[in-house]
Amino acid sequence: MSMEKMLATYEFEQWLYREAKFLDDIDFDGWFNLLHPNIAYQMPVRVNKEGVERPDYSLNMFAFDDDYELLKIRVDRLKTDYAWAEIPPSRTRRSVNNVQLLEFTPNEKAVVNSYLTIYRSRSTDIHHDLISGERHDEFTYIDGEWKLSKREFIIDQTTINTRNLAIFV
Repeated sequence: MSMEKMLATYEFEQWLYREAKFLDDIDFDGWFNLLHPNIAYQMPVRVNKEGVERPDYSLNMFAFDDDYELLKIRVDRLKTDYAWAEIPPSRTRRSVNNVQLLEFTPNEKAVVNSYLTIYRSRSTDIHHDLISGERHDEFTYIDGEWKLSKREFIIDQTTINTRNLAIFV
């Protein structure tokens, strides 16, 4: 691995860690500032298939399929008294690992895969959620910063065992 690719991998690891910190600290405005205006933010629905046929998720059905405007609405709504699913806010802890830089053009574009595990607890509820999956991210360099321009979150579970998906992945 070249020194340039090693440094770029480290840079994107730090980017993903900072993103997780924004979300865990409920700093949705800080998180939203990491997004590119042309973002595609998707979570395909998992499907059960016979044998080893891949992909084992839908290519045209999504648990969420958001763009910049919809994400802005979601972020703004979380700051109101009308986001009932998040009153009080979930306590989350995101663990990001297995970060791999797949494509890299300096100051232009990058493709990064990572694994994500989210621990989520609610208020005084004794139950918690554990959500895990793989993220396929694309980044675009704009105005001197890397912005997330595409995210596809492939959740590990076929049946999502959480009361809602009011959190960001």
